[in-house]
Amino acid sequence: MNMSQGVSKVLKGSGVNYLFGIPGGGSSADLMNTSEDEGIKFILTQHETSAAIMAGVCGDVTGVPGACLSTLGPGALNLCNGLAQAYLDRSPVLAFTDRYGAEIVELAYRQKIDHADLFKPVTKLSAGLTKTNWSEMLARGIKIAKLPRKGPVHIDFPNNLSQSEVADSGNAIGNEESWPEVDANDLKRGLERISRAKRPVAIVGLGITAAKREVFAQLRSFVERFNIPTFKTAKAKGSLPDNHPWSLGVFMGGNLEQRIIEKSDLLIAIGLDPVELLPKKWSYRQPIVYLDMIPNVEENYHADIELVGEISSTLKSLYDQCGDAESRWRTAEIDAYRENTKAVLNFSVDGLSAVQVINTTRESIPRDALLTIDVGANKLLVIELWDAYLPGTFFMSNGLATMGYAIPAALALQLLHPDRMVVSLCGDGGFMMRLPELATAMQYRLPIVMVIFSDGRLSLIDVKQVKKGYGVPRGTGFTRLNYMDLGRCFGIPTWVVETEDELRGALATALNSTDGLPKLIEARMDPSPYPQQFDAVREL
Repeated sequence: MNMSQGVSKVLKGSGVNYLFGIPGGGSSADLMNTSEDEGIKFILTQHETSAAIMAGVCGDVTGVPGACLSTLGPGALNLCNGLAQAYLDRSPVLAFTDRYGAEIVELAYRQKIDHADLFKPVTKLSAGLTKTNWSEMLARGIKIAKLPRKGPVHIDFPNNLSQSEVADSGNAIGNEESWPEVDANDLKRGLERISRAKRPVAIVGLGITAAKREVFAQLRSFVERFNIPTFKTAKAKGSLPDNHPWSLGVFMGGNLEQRIIEKSDLLIAIGLDPVELLPKKWSYRQPIVYLDMIPNVEENYHADIELVGEISSTLKSLYDQCGDAESRWRTAEIDAYRENTKAVLNFSVDGLSAVQVINTTRESIPRDALLTIDVGANKLLVIELWDAYLPGTFFMSNGLATMGYAIPAALALQLLHPDRMVVSLCGDGGFMMRLPELATAMQYRLPIVMVIFSDGRLSLIDVKQVKKGYGVPRGTGFTRLNYMDLGRCFGIPTWVVETEDELRGALATALNSTDGLPKLIEARMDPSPYPQQFDAVREL
């Protein structure tokens, strides 16, 4: 057995089923071939950033680190944006790169980048394989990628070793994880503080996705037992259904949440990762009870009581040991908050508005459909207005907030869930960045439905320029595509819509199609309400 075969066997044995990327002629080509021999399907992407994003989505959904590869130098550099997204969104990923062999690596200059220095800021570990350490380093990488807070690991695979014979077969890394239990004394203090709060508010964050799967049922029981209005960060949408009586919607730390939080006397931070917070000083005065699997070492906000342990177990213990709770909240207050959020963001326009695109799409697709969104002006509205009814149905880039996330994320989800409906809401700027991945969608017959917010501008930057007093925005307009010709070029059924009824009709046709092809809908919309909508949500 050679080393590439050994690596592939460990990956397959550890639960990896897909490998994404663009191979070079060295170890990445070997790894691609030996992985397919092991039953790991290789997906050729059009850009390495897309490969890393798709690997990250696989890691998010399965809990097993997603895998991607690239050649050395330019390919490795192209991985960086996707790995940085995985790093800041806590997605477990293994990224393999070609590297010159030992005889050449110190001598060569052409296409040579120091990969360790390159990836150090955007990975949890950057390491190289050798003939004697390959199995240990691979096992270390898999475990580190899965360890909270989860994230990407980079592995340099020297070209001269991939076909070399190895004696060690390596060890698959299973899904067994260490689940820490909360300290009993801390639990007692936390329970006492939560039970006597008159107006507690919970904020559920990204960290909840690293807990045991039963955490969502435990969260619901906890919220209902203590009558706690609950915000979720954008990455935690669906952890408590958006139509639940105690669900408030999204927490951004912006303007909308103030009317609820200013009434509260206790905040309960459940998996609230500081990477999800706006880049400003924490300003809320309420005491905080903190629940997560790792201590609150960042101190972006100070927790008066820290309940460090597996989140679902902690929630169950709080529920089981609760006596009389004193919450004075009423569900009518939560209903009023949700209705106000929708009202302040709804503006009439001549033609199609972003709000209409969001609402019409939500009404047209099943509750268990999977949604990906991109970054830009529309993102702020989608995360506020989209109702997520189930955990794991809403995907976005938040920590890095990288444009170009939505399309490759949707492709990965369709691979993982061939029988589920996958829809992408994407701004035209982000779509242009990943336009070549339409070829990937067609090559692998991935029937995602892409709805494009089309206004021919980087509208979020328009608004920011105006707020800075620059008057007419500059440098943000771009040539509007002919989407019909674009779709025809790729063989993708395409619609151009300008009204709500046209959008509804296009969605109905696209969603009911059985041809197995991706679908593209250009929604030509009016961006004029964005400034007022952003003022309502948060300061830019």
